[in-house]
Amino acid sequence: MKPYAIYPSEKKSFNDRASGVKVWQLTDYKGHSEHSYFTDDGWYDNDTRMLFVSDRENARNLFSIEISSGEISRLTDMKPGSQSLKCPMHVNHLLNEAYYNYNGCVYAVNLSTLETRPIYIVPKGFNFGGARPTGDGKYVVAGLSQDLSASIKANLSAGYIGFREIFAAKPDCRIIRIKLDDNSVETVWQENCWVGHVNPSPVIGNLITFCHEGPWELVDHRIWLLDLDTGKAVKFRERRVDKEMIGHEYWFTDGQHIGYQVHKPEDPSLQMDESARKNQISFFGFARYDGTGEKEAPAVRVPGPDHVHSVDFNFVVSDTGKTIKGYKYNGKTFDGPRIITMHDGSFDWGAHHPHPGITRDGKNVVYNSTASGYCNIYMTAIPQDFASLPLLEIK
Repeated sequence: MKPYAIYPSEKKSFNDRASGVKVWQLTDYKGHSEHSYFTDDGWYDNDTRMLFVSDRENARNLFSIEISSGEISRLTDMKPGSQSLKCPMHVNHLLNEAYYNYNGCVYAVNLSTLETRPIYIVPKGFNFGGARPTGDGKYVVAGLSQDLSASIKANLSAGYIGFREIFAAKPDCRIIRIKLDDNSVETVWQENCWVGHVNPSPVIGNLITFCHEGPWELVDHRIWLLDLDTGKAVKFRERRVDKEMIGHEYWFTDGQHIGYQVHKPEDPSLQMDESARKNQISFFGFARYDGTGEKEAPAVRVPGPDHVHSVDFNFVVSDTGKTIKGYKYNGKTFDGPRIITMHDGSFDWGAHHPHPGITRDGKNVVYNSTASGYCNIYMTAIPQDFASLPLLEIK
């Protein structure tokens, strides 16, 4: 089946004003477009196409872009003025499909034929989060959280309004697993605690991480590893000192290791230069899913909202402030941050945060930016000569 619509390429390039690197703007439309969240894999057709969502013609739909030509295809057919489609843009590579939530029903869409089938009805009284395939492609996992809208006026996308109130309310939250060959559903986890960020290993079919959501310094424990087969959850990287904050967890591409970020109170014993000591000490870390092989290394923290991503422990990208910046591991600490490109966007709306993601081959970074007035998608190659990039000046 042909796409519902095909749009000509909107690609254009420019040299970044700070680093000089070549940046490709992949979308250019007077409506918002967003790439996959950094924990989601939106690539398919041998990594030649990338999923994204976009608000075009007064409707939110799922699209794909062929990176080389820039040609855009519309993969769903929501009508103007309809409810917003919600899609994590995470590809099931075994079945070549993706999943979205629309009007209380979760659907699978085949990325080749565009054949769509319903797989789950969201129960009343709950909000649905996710629909991500497990590493073996046989299931979809997702979160259900108690709908507290009658008692808490929240808008988490608009500056986290209601964030602390939801955390304090301890909503009924559940993690479900949907079997894709018969749509049977099982509740694997349930607790009265705000649960979020349900992320499956891209390789191991029975393992996911989830988090206890809320202010990092207040949650009892942030990162949990859940075995979907046994229903057993264990803590991953426990807090070791008072006021230590841990988060931004994600799976490495090997599906075996979990990366994360740690913000610690300043420790005078750490051997860091004076520019680093002016800022709260931060670490990048990772360990195998069973907790073995842990490694953590200090890095300069840039104050402000931050999202980090990597495909391994060699190179990390971040989006604090107005820059997409890189940190390179030198065997002991992380060099940098150095400016890859200026995103110049805002953090006013949650989905429009830059959320930089490194491609599986480690060569490119994709990010959102509102610099044009609308959220658009950008991509740039990561320079091989890291030292050639300008250092970020931290005031």
